[in-house]
Amino acid sequence: MRALFLAALLSVALFAPARAETDTLNLGVQRGMTYLPWIVMQHEHMVEQQAAAAGMPGLKVTYNVFSGGPAMTDGLLSGAIDVASTGMPSFLALWAKGKGKFAVIGLSSYGSMPAVLVTRNPNVHTLADFTDKDRIATPGVKTSTQAIFLQIAAEKLYGFADLHHFDAITVTRGHPDAVAAVLGGTEVNSHFSILPYIRTELAAPGVHAVTNSEEIMGGAVSNGTTFLTARFATENPKVIAALYAALKQAVALIAADPARAAADYLAVSGEKTTQAEMVAQITDPGTRFDVAPHGIMVMANFLHRTGVVAAAPKDWKELYLPLVHGEPGG
Repeated sequence: MRALFLAALLSVALFAPARAETDTLNLGVQRGMTYLPWIVMQHEHMVEQQAAAAGMPGLKVTYNVFSGGPAMTDGLLSGAIDVASTGMPSFLALWAKGKGKFAVIGLSSYGSMPAVLVTRNPNVHTLADFTDKDRIATPGVKTSTQAIFLQIAAEKLYGFADLHHFDAITVTRGHPDAVAAVLGGTEVNSHFSILPYIRTELAAPGVHAVTNSEEIMGGAVSNGTTFLTARFATENPKVIAALYAALKQAVALIAADPARAAADYLAVSGEKTTQAEMVAQITDPGTRFDVAPHGIMVMANFLHRTGVVAAAPKDWKELYLPLVHGEPGG
């Protein structure tokens, strides 16, 4: 009887059909030019095309728009979405937990563009020139990526003990509200800005750049990371490979045909910006759309050193699936 039972188990193991991969893929994204590759993929159905080419026709892909990183990571952990794309701090915090449903792995980046600190204060030309009379707008005091850039800069200027030097003069403002405040003459005279807001602010009389994220970090910094649970990656390798191939296809299209990418963006976003202005933003010096993660080790080491995340990787490849290991990340 025991021999028959073991034979039956072996038969099931050998001849049971392999578990099929998912036929739906729920992606988490945000709006804005940072997410241009995702918008191109959505408008041109690139993930579906790549999946069909890999023998998975009929994959249903949805793009779920979130207002910020915390809500998106909640959606990933609850199973509402399969893949998240948001700022590096959110990804690194989850990766460092590394257990159970918190076990996540990176897939790729999707581009980098400098965040620029602008001011209308004529006496401020370096970070050291800011005083307690200034107010710097960021998307979130202490927690936003721009706020972390300021902490990294403060550590370089004033030492580890004073890495929160700029927190006292930092205020939380969404980017549109920050632009209105800086240009409207309010007490908020400075803004750690991103495209397209940088172009609006620097075009205004009396507004100038003080520094940018690349100067602070010592090189390019990815605007975000695409990541997913380790379990989903293990169970759906072909689907994830198709998504990665679509991301590479999208960034190649953006580089080769900015006008087409701009048209895709406007069609999906519904923004009233002209196509010519969108092309100018896409081709702005310093803007790069690629899948390689940039600046993540500097960010990871800083967040670990300051106790924000529980662990730091020895190498950036420890954070990501092998699909992207051939790219020049760091």
